[in-house]
Amino acid sequence: MNTDKFGRREFIKYGLISSLLLLSGCSTSQKKLVLRGVSNSFPSEFVDSLSTGWEYFPIKDIGLKRFPYNSTLQEKTDLLVLNDGWISDLPVDSLQEIKADKIRNNFSNQTSSFLAGLGEDYKKKLLPLAVSPWVILFRNEDSLALKNKNSWEVVFSSSLTNQIVFPNSPYLLISIAQKIGLVNDFSKIKSQAKSFDDRNALNWVVSGRANAAVLPLSSCVDSLMKDPRLSVLLPQEGSPLNWTILASPSLSSEYFPTDWFNSLWGTTYLSRVISKGFLPPTNLSDLRRKNINVPQKYQSIFLPEEIVWNKCWSLPILSFERKKDLALNWNNSKPN
Repeated sequence: MNTDKFGRREFIKYGLISSLLLLSGCSTSQKKLVLRGVSNSFPSEFVDSLSTGWEYFPIKDIGLKRFPYNSTLQEKTDLLVLNDGWISDLPVDSLQEIKADKIRNNFSNQTSSFLAGLGEDYKKKLLPLAVSPWVILFRNEDSLALKNKNSWEVVFSSSLTNQIVFPNSPYLLISIAQKIGLVNDFSKIKSQAKSFDDRNALNWVVSGRANAAVLPLSSCVDSLMKDPRLSVLLPQEGSPLNWTILASPSLSSEYFPTDWFNSLWGTTYLSRVISKGFLPPTNLSDLRRKNINVPQKYQSIFLPEEIVWNKCWSLPILSFERKKDLALNWNNSKPN
């Protein structure tokens, strides 16, 4: 009798231990997937729309490192979100192909053109998540004597001489100059520059130290909505496009979370993300029919007309020799 009771107690005890070990094993094997990126480069909705199986870790001090994403690729990272300006710093061999055919099949012409400009090495290993046009931000626009107000040529207005903060990217500025017919002489742009400082461009204008700046729409939306002194222009010739992309390190064994992409650009988050200056990489033709909550005065900026959007352009990855040629042309142009 006693042996019988003892046997049942032992059986129950070992059963409980086994269950705990099983649960512990499950929790260990189901560690959360990791997304890494620089927080101030994208809206909170990019993280909010992730499923509970993911965890976000911000990358800090990006401005202090020459290749800030390289070390991240060696850490536990399943997806990396970054700006397209950093692509050439990513060793292509450290990335794996992102398989998301249903998403890719719905990409817009602009997105397909952007991917084509990356070349075959990167084309299938990067997935565009969002895009924002570069714009011209003005302070107290009505007090400025501006010419050609709907064109990039507005930057040559006399009231903006030595009063514009341009991005620190000769490649981007040369692409704008060539769009308006300045082929190899960039002295005209340089003479208008207050500074070449894309990281602090917004602060220059808000503080009144500059009258205008060229920066991505997504970088200035919050201030634009709060500060009545600010206004913004998307030129009629179109504009360079600033892409937010995803990369998956080779060390990750996870499939691309299609549900995340669909959630971000679904009904819950769509209006909120667009109101922060980002557009989806898919076709934009039906967005105007949806109830997107942006101020009426900025409708044509946040949701560009097709004729303007089709004129926008992406910057292809350059070969080393082409970079040298552009740098030489830029450096040889002296301010007037």
